[in-house]
Amino acid sequence: MTQTSISDILNPKSVAIVGASDDLAKWGGSILALLQKFKFPGQIFPVNPRSQRVQEYPAFSSVTAIGQPVDVAVVAVPNDRAVDAFHDCAQAGVKAILMVTSQFAESGEAGQQLQDTLVDIARKAGIRIIGPNCMGYFHSHADLCLLNSQALMRNTVLQKGSIALISQSGALAGTMLARAYDIGTGFSFCVSLGNQADLEVCDFLEYALSDPHTRVISLYIEGLKAPQRFLSLLRQARAAGKPVLLTKAGRTDSGQRAVQSHTASMAGAYQAFEAAVRYEGAVIVDDPLELVMQAVAWAGLPAPKNRAIAVFSGSGGGGAVASDLIDEAGLEAATLSADTVQRLASLMPESSAHLPFDLGSVPTSYRGANSRWLQDVVSTMMADPGVGAGIFVMTTQPDMVGTAETIVAVNRSGDKPVLFVNAASSCGNEAAEKLRAAGVVNFGSIKDAIRALSHRLAFEQHLGVQDKAQPGFSVEQVHAMARPWPDGLVSEYQAKQLLATAGIPTTVGRVATSEDEAIQAANAIGFPVVMKVMSAQVSHKSDIGGVMLNVKDEAGVRQQFKALQTALKQVPGAAFDGCLVQQMAQADAELLVGTHWDVQFGPMLMFGFGGTLVELQRDTALLPASASRAAIAQALTGLRLYPLLTGYRGRDPVDLERLVDLIHQMGQLAVHLGEQLSECEANPVMVRGNSILVADARAVWKEQI
Repeated sequence: MTQTSISDILNPKSVAIVGASDDLAKWGGSILALLQKFKFPGQIFPVNPRSQRVQEYPAFSSVTAIGQPVDVAVVAVPNDRAVDAFHDCAQAGVKAILMVTSQFAESGEAGQQLQDTLVDIARKAGIRIIGPNCMGYFHSHADLCLLNSQALMRNTVLQKGSIALISQSGALAGTMLARAYDIGTGFSFCVSLGNQADLEVCDFLEYALSDPHTRVISLYIEGLKAPQRFLSLLRQARAAGKPVLLTKAGRTDSGQRAVQSHTASMAGAYQAFEAAVRYEGAVIVDDPLELVMQAVAWAGLPAPKNRAIAVFSGSGGGGAVASDLIDEAGLEAATLSADTVQRLASLMPESSAHLPFDLGSVPTSYRGANSRWLQDVVSTMMADPGVGAGIFVMTTQPDMVGTAETIVAVNRSGDKPVLFVNAASSCGNEAAEKLRAAGVVNFGSIKDAIRALSHRLAFEQHLGVQDKAQPGFSVEQVHAMARPWPDGLVSEYQAKQLLATAGIPTTVGRVATSEDEAIQAANAIGFPVVMKVMSAQVSHKSDIGGVMLNVKDEAGVRQQFKALQTALKQVPGAAFDGCLVQQMAQADAELLVGTHWDVQFGPMLMFGFGGTLVELQRDTALLPASASRAAIAQALTGLRLYPLLTGYRGRDPVDLERLVDLIHQMGQLAVHLGEQLSECEANPVMVRGNSILVADARAVWKEQI
């Protein structure tokens, strides 16, 4: 689908309504009324074989009876009449069909078959489809409205804006539109895609990248038809300077079931989705209404200069709470420089010249007759080089309308954003109306405003650039090492051989199938040693007592060899393939580095604090396996136990550059072996100062078909 054809759909010269009606409670009635209401400049052709006129327009018995070119046909008839309607559109040479009717793929197998029939008719005729099971679309800058929403029925204007909204849910699109109207802004275009039988999220996302009316792109997604294309478009959006904010449904099992029944979409694994899209610079917002607030702020306010947030409030308590929440969110509560305090001397006593700023702490004598007093105060504090952004928490305070006007003025004249929080609830309605009229977002809570700043800062500091460096190993050699493996679980010994071939340091080990061989291996390696059971049926050896640590002599080797054989007996059908005798490694911290193949997003890379408590600690990061070294290093700093790597309580700091290289090599291994390396995990990775060794590893291999 080319951008030109999407442009034709959003800028049609003619629209036919199949199923047009005088009844505004019906789809064919409401959409026709909306076209008329917002003064669509093109031709409008109602199609209803039982009427000569519909809503004062001449009606036609069929699309072919129109006898003129039709760019877009809205099909608003029951699904048992859909096939005839599509054949009619095909015969008439319609370019695109907006199919609003439901009960297709989302309703089961019969609905899927009917949907497939419609797609087949359309493809043979060169017609593109939006829907089915959607609520339509609008393009405000073309005065075109084909979206059936109460938010539009209740408003007198199709408000123009610079935010694109692409949604798989029509009802949510309408809800988000209503919220935008409450704030005082509109969308450049909005499309509800429903089942995505033909045109899908990526088609309209691609259009938005070059749309001159769109500055910010917002998405509500249930499932992706082309994940790799989606990631590529996110990359292009970032390069074009157009931020993408999105809400993804299907994050939980319950959400995935709801998605399946709603638009017949496969939600996919949310963790992989989240990691992949964040890496490409998209911003994930859990709540679609909060997404609207953030998109409006993004479109209308400059980016924060740094992480230090100045807090202004009508009360000391409001400022204190906001400062706490800022610190808890990982940002910084800003302070003022001595120079700024000096410049504030004529506006307030020195005891009040600090952040968080409490308006109530300043005697009225300082304000005098200066109507710009508050604006001068806020502007002066925001000009401090150490301040990156501001939040104004309006409590139930005097002159709330004047306060709102001040924040509008500060945002218009300054180069740092000041976010407004109406903590006065309905008492602040008049002030909120001032903000709405100016198109400045009015946040309902301090946390919402802080999250908006956090997301904006994360976008500005994004490091997810593809690493163009060649892998530090021979791709041919690792392929040669893994190629002979059969399907299924690979032994620890083989997995370590693969890692070693990729230049990843591992503990020295030997395979022994008898007590005598185990003793020979231990003597060659040097005591003490570790002994581990080997069995193709056992993945996590420690779970069955299959790992023996600190074996100090030959007698211990014989004893532990027998113990491993006994431990394996608790696994029905497991075959004893011997034991792995390896050097004993010491560590200040045990890490996990692993990869897995995701069916939608390809190879993924996980790393963090591991060992046997990895599931309990849950202190890991997930990135695409192609992640750059810079992105890996940044993600490491976000781990809760990261201080263990930097010299915590006298420990030797870990060689972070070597650790990042190891993680990066694991990722590159997954990239170059592709889908065949279903899983590969190094756990634990023993780290102590300059020593970094993989002590255990496992892999799952998939033979090429």
